[in-house]
Amino acid sequence: MTDDEYKAHFSMWAMIKSPLIMGTNIPKMTASTYSILANPAVIAISQDSAGTPAVRVWNRKADLDEYDQGSISLWVMALSGGDYAIALLNAGAKELQLNATLEEIFIDKATTAGGATRGPLPSSKGWDIYDLWANRMDDTMASSILQGNATMTGSMMNSTNSTMLYNATETPYADGVKQNNTALLGVKTSSVDARGTIQATVPRHGIAMYRLRAQAGASMSKRDEL
Repeated sequence: MTDDEYKAHFSMWAMIKSPLIMGTNIPKMTASTYSILANPAVIAISQDSAGTPAVRVWNRKADLDEYDQGSISLWVMALSGGDYAIALLNAGAKELQLNATLEEIFIDKATTAGGATRGPLPSSKGWDIYDLWANRMDDTMASSILQGNATMTGSMMNSTNSTMLYNATETPYADGVKQNNTALLGVKTSSVDARGTIQATVPRHGIAMYRLRAQAGASMSKRDEL
């Protein structure tokens, strides 16, 4: 399995709230594998206190790969505190640019009746986009940890200077997210305007995974009452 494929599997395990159980042979684990399995920004999605698994918004055909399989899909998860996680999954045969509009991402909010969805829609304001794989641990650090040579203490792992490590025993994920811990949020790469489109170049058998956070002070247009 390639790194891109492993990242896609791990991301989707987190998105659908599948139990994260490390079944690999740890003494023989490669640094690359460990750096994927130890990504705190992705684990934080799995451990989010909302407890709501992602839903697939759409699934479309793509070029078939060597296994005669191929599709692209958009997955969305509502997180506690008003954030959202999205995944653009490319199961096709080649690298693709995938697009997701805010109206697609928030389709349930826009179409479902009921008091909980009345008023301003999430798609009517801007969102900041955080890449959850941008701070992936490099292989050198991963190798050092596997060999028992790492020297970072728990407090250093939770410091604002640490972007790749997180000590959930010391500070729960929910608290870390509230504290805007960089290791859990990923890297802010861009923003999307109201009713705009998120674009990502996704490798074959790969994934783009983001946390969306509403822009502070963004104006929202009122939804028409029925």
